[in-house]
Amino acid sequence: MGFSRKKIKHESGKGNVLRKLNKDPMTIGMIDEDPHSSQPSEMKRYIEAEKKDTVKLLVRNDNTGKKVIQISPYLEHWLINRAKQNKISLKDYDLPDDPVEMHDITHIERNNNFQSFLDELINKDAEIRTIQKWIKEAIK
Repeated sequence: MGFSRKKIKHESGKGNVLRKLNKDPMTIGMIDEDPHSSQPSEMKRYIEAEKKDTVKLLVRNDNTGKKVIQISPYLEHWLINRAKQNKISLKDYDLPDDPVEMHDITHIERNNNFQSFLDELINKDAEIRTIQKWIKEAIK
């Protein structure tokens, strides 16, 4: 995506992502919408700044330097939908086309096939390019 994967830190849950974001000024968070679960109260402080189809850039209403990218509805659904939109076969990468099965893959981020799939998606998908742009703008 234009930056080292070593710069990516995984946090479990929106609340943890938002806490990390509050501690580190040079951080942009990424969350999925997860519409059927309770939302951390901190989310009320974020407003939509930009939108491209199923991704939104949210900024904190009292500090526009604090930014969160929100993917809808869930990460695995989003990845599978982006693959379909771009005519990428998940089977070519030995990946499931079921979001629950994809979610259940332990440490998928370390899976070489998943990395190859992401590389192809990055090269083809407009929403990924939008996310790249937002990240680059946030960390410049």
